[in-house]
Order: sequence, then C-alpha cells, then structure tokens
Amino acid sequence: MHEHLVIFGATGDVSKRYVLPALAQVFANRGLPTEYTITGVGRRDWTTPQFQEHVSESLGEHQTSPLPRSREGFLQSLKYARVKDLSDAREIDSIFHEQAGVTLLYLGLPPQMFPSVLEAFRHATLPPQSRVIIEKPFGLNHAQSKELNRLLHETFPEESVFRIDHFLGMPIVGNILGLRFANPVFTAIWNRHHIKKIEVIWDETLALEGRADYYDGAGALKDMIQNHLLQLMAALALEPLKSIWSPEFRDKRVELFKTIRKPSKAEIRAQTVRARYGSGEIGGVRIPGYVKNQGVDSGRNTETFAQVTLWVDNERWQDVPFVLRSGKALGRDRKEILVHFKDRQRNPEFHFTEGGGNVLRLDLASEEVNLGIFTIQEAGEITAAPVRVDDPIGPEHLSPYERLFLEAMSGHSRLFVRNDEVEEMWEIIQPIADAWAENIVPMQTYQAGSDGPPIQDKVVMTEHGNSRTRENSTR
Repeated sequence: MHEHLVIFGATGDVSKRYVLPALAQVFANRGLPTEYTITGVGRRDWTTPQFQEHVSESLGEHQTSPLPRSREGFLQSLKYARVKDLSDAREIDSIFHEQAGVTLLYLGLPPQMFPSVLEAFRHATLPPQSRVIIEKPFGLNHAQSKELNRLLHETFPEESVFRIDHFLGMPIVGNILGLRFANPVFTAIWNRHHIKKIEVIWDETLALEGRADYYDGAGALKDMIQNHLLQLMAALALEPLKSIWSPEFRDKRVELFKTIRKPSKAEIRAQTVRARYGSGEIGGVRIPGYVKNQGVDSGRNTETFAQVTLWVDNERWQDVPFVLRSGKALGRDRKEILVHFKDRQRNPEFHFTEGGGNVLRLDLASEEVNLGIFTIQEAGEITAAPVRVDDPIGPEHLSPYERLFLEAMSGHSRLFVRNDEVEEMWEIIQPIADAWAENIVPMQTYQAGSDGPPIQDKVVMTEHGNSRTRENSTR
C-alpha cells in the first residue's frame, strides 16, 4: 500500500535541523516502504525541485548525510505543496487530491498555529485512517493543553495522535529503564531507603539564538521542565514494568505523574528558583543580556533559568527530593542525571574524603555512566577515596527523531505523550507558573557565561505533610 507523510512547517527550523535529516537516515537504512511519498508544506512560493534543493543543503549542514545513492533516492521521494493559509480547509484538501493510502500528518508549526490548523483539519477531507504527529509544546498552560486535546479528538481518535517529546526518543530513556530493571544490584536499592536525592540537569551554553518568537512566551520552565525533564524524572521514578518497552510504559508514566505532589505557594517560594541572563561572554563571544535580544518583551519577565524541587508521594519515593533544572547562556554544557545514595554507617577507623562517593552519574550527552565508590587508596594507611567507573551505557545508532518517526509509522505510541499524560504534567507545573507570574519567587539575574544564579540547596524533610528547610549554599 502506498503511504504518505505530510510535513507541515517543512521549511522551518525543526524540520531542517531534525526531521528531514532523520527521515533521510531512515530512508538510507531502508526503514521506509518502497512506495512512500513525503510532501513538504510551506508558505514559500517554491517548486518541488526548489524544495529538494533546500533539503539537500540541509542534509549537508545537519547530521552525517547518507550515501549519495540513498540521498538521491530520498530527495526524489520529496514533493512540495504551497499552502498560503493553513486555516483554510480547501487549501488543506488540495494537498491530498493526488495522494491516497495511509497518511501521517506531522505538525512542526509554531504552537500558536495549532488551534486554527486543527480546526481546518476538522473541515477538510483527510484520507481515511489519517494519523497526526504534533510537536511540543502541548499548549503553554493547562487550559490550552485541554483545548488542544479537544480539538485533536474532533478529528482524530486518541490512538491516531502522536504527541512528540523527543527526549522520549533519546537512548538515555531506555538505558535508565535497563539500568533499573535489568540489573538486580540497582533494582534492589532504587528506593527511598537507599537514595537521598535525584537531580536532572540540562544546562546549556546556548543563548537565545533567534528563538524569541517562541521562547519569550514560554521560558525555561515551560520549554524544558514541563515536558523533557519531567519525562526523564518519570523514567527514573516509575514503578516496575513487565517488560522495558511494553505498552504499559505510558500507563506507568501517568501513574507516576499522579503521585507527584502539587506544590503549595510556600513550597514554591522555598523550593524553586528563576533567573535570566544578563550580558556576559561565552567562549570569547560577547553575549547581550536576554532582554536586549530582538523580539523579547521585557514586561513578560521570562526566565532563562529554572530549578524546581518535586516530591513523589508514594511508598517508594516518600521524602526523596527530585531537583529538575535547566538554564541557558551558562558557562558550560552540563547535561546529566545525578542519583545521590545515602551514606550508611561508616567504620570510624576509616577516614573518608569528601565528595564524589555514593553518586551515580548518567551523562545525557555521552551516554556514559559514572559510579562514585569508595575504596582503599594506600596499603599503608586506611584512607577511603572515591573512584569513578566509566563506561557507555549502551550503543545506539538511531537519533531521537529517527526512532520516533519509525515508531509513529508503525503505529506504536509507547514513546509518545498521551492526552491524560500531558494534562497531568501541566497539573504539576501550572501552580509554579502561576506563582511565578505573581512574583512570589523573585527573578534573579546571572551573568552570561557564569554558573548561573546563586542557589541555596534547600533540603526539605517532610514529616506527615509538614516540612522544614535546611539551607546550604551550593555556589
């Protein structure tokens, strides 16, 4: 059967940097059916050859290009359709008049366009059994996410909706699940009795880079923590699966999100941090302050750094803080998960050095695992010091978008976000966003190229719903 992929926003940045290179690689690996057409939809007055030339240039700029013969075959599978008004159902219909068969619609559009495009889909004559892939963000607040789900379900049943969070396509998710459930040594200690704290960190040297149209309306909390980092937290904290990639993976994520405590204003004030970068220097390049960027509205008070501490109210994780953090224009890229194990009773005859021990580090960039353990360093003296055991967690040949498109083409939804899941995620983050909008948490400023704002390590120990805070400066 002939199959058809339609890319709305084919000339945009996400398609150029991620989607089209991923599809080219899938084609090179013979992951696409023989009869497969990819139609790029955009507003530019282009012909199909012009679009093919645009994609060819993109493949040269982003990722390793496939073999020349495969690349040429992929380019020949591309067509272009100009649509001036994506809210016009008649123009949408014109895309499909020569195409039949199973159709997958990919929406790589600015989020403000989703409602009008989905409304046009409702009135258009889409091919039977059409499926839709929609990029995050799934709304910029809880109410918008509910409305998007309503609009989607007017045209598509839930089993035909694939909400992309590309972090779910990252190898680290499978590696976390494998580490937890395929290794008894970790399975036995993956709970509050042995783990003191878990941190999920995504710090970037990258500044705004021309994304003001989207980013200034979202900020670090909604751009990173509400979706990407919550999904990593879910992989770290969900209850055991029958098998690592079973369909219940989504059920377990939703179950976990339901148990995350919705923070009170007092907890938000004590356990969250927001800041934005001022002018500075990164790698010898002068970086203007965030509010100096074109398209930024200083009145929005958008943060470029966010840190929140969340708590899971269940038997496994009671009283274990999960710290989620993301920032832009920082002095170094730091993308990692840190699992801090509790210090058990130590032999008083040993002298333990400070730091490094009892920490499992998962590098989100290199896919390496580092385990800090204590060992005897010198035979003549009883001294313990941490050592690191380094190894890649596992080989991986698929990029996140390659994996996710292959899953969607096969009709598998386990690595995509379900309707109730996205709403539960917003239930967690919306109180924080609302409190920040009320300036309950002051906006700090940090210099571009620095380590970020000064942060107090607020370790909150809960006791029957009450809390007390112990503060230790981390900077």
